[in-house]
Amino acid sequence: MRYLPPLLLLALATGCASNLSTLQTAKPLAPGQFQVSLGAGAFIPVGQIGEAIDLGINEGKKIKDAVDSGESVQLSEEDQQRLLTSGVALAVAPPGIVNEVMIRAGVVKNLDVGLRYSGISLRLDTKFRFLHGGDGENVPENRRTSYDMAIGLGGSRHTFKSPVLDVMKIVKVDDFKRYDIEVPLYMSTDFGDILRLYAAPKYVYSRTSLDEKLVNYAEQGKDVSGFDASLPATVKSEFVGSTLGVSVGYKYVHLFAEITGGYTFCKPLLFGETRNLGGATFYPAVGIAFRNSAPQRPSADSTRVD
Repeated sequence: MRYLPPLLLLALATGCASNLSTLQTAKPLAPGQFQVSLGAGAFIPVGQIGEAIDLGINEGKKIKDAVDSGESVQLSEEDQQRLLTSGVALAVAPPGIVNEVMIRAGVVKNLDVGLRYSGISLRLDTKFRFLHGGDGENVPENRRTSYDMAIGLGGSRHTFKSPVLDVMKIVKVDDFKRYDIEVPLYMSTDFGDILRLYAAPKYVYSRTSLDEKLVNYAEQGKDVSGFDASLPATVKSEFVGSTLGVSVGYKYVHLFAEITGGYTFCKPLLFGETRNLGGATFYPAVGIAFRNSAPQRPSADSTRVD
C-alpha cells in the first residue's frame, strides 16, 4: 500500500487509443446500397496533454521495472501528483494506432447508417444530407460533378481492460468505460466518380468512468501518503476540430486519406484542484471502401401503362 499512488498510474496506462476518423463523404449511400470499409489511424495528443501522457508512460515503465525487480520506490508528493495526473490524461486521451472496420447501408433517400468496430470501441452513427447541387442526372455518374452537405450523429462505447495491477497482485481491476457523442458536419465535392474532396468539422463529447475499485484504492491512499490522492469517478472531455480528406477510386472501390486536427478540452478535479489536461490533438488515417452498385430505380416509361 505504501506505493499505491504511482501504481495507480500503471492501471490507467493500459487504455487503447481513441478513434477520430471520418473516412466518408457527405454523399450518403442510396437506399439498398451497402459499403464495407477498412481503415487505420493514429491518435496523437500533443501540447499539455501530450506532455502529461509522455511523463506517465516513461515514469510508469520505470516504476513497474523497479517493482518487478523487488526494488523499493520512493516518490515525493509532487512526483506522485504528477504521475496520477498523467494517468488520468492517459485514460482520457490514450495515444496509439487504431484499426477499424465499418459497415454502412443506405436506408432512405439522403440518409444512411453505419456501424464501426475499432477493437475496444463500437460506434453507431447516421448521416442525413440536407444540401445537394451540381450536374443533373443527364450527365453520367462517372463524369458528374456535385457538392453535398450532411449532418451526422454518432454514439460510441469504449471498454478497455487493465491487467497491470492483477499481475502485481495488488488489486483486481475490472475495466474502464467511456461513452462518446459525436456531431459532425460533412461537406464534400465529387469530381465524377474518380476524385472526391471532403471536410468534416466535428464536436465530440466524452465521458470516461474509472474503475470503481481503483477509485476506492486511491481514496485510501490519502492515509498512507499523507496527501489527497483521490481520483474522480468520471472524467469529462470535449474535442472540437475538423477532418480534411481526399478519396480516389472508381465504381466499387475507393481509397481514403485524411487528417483530423483540433483541441481536446479536459479539466478534471484532482487533489482538490482543477487540472487543465487539454491540448492539441491530431489523427491521420487511411482507408479503403468497397461498395455495391446502387439499385436501379424504375423509370417512368417502364412503369407506364398504355
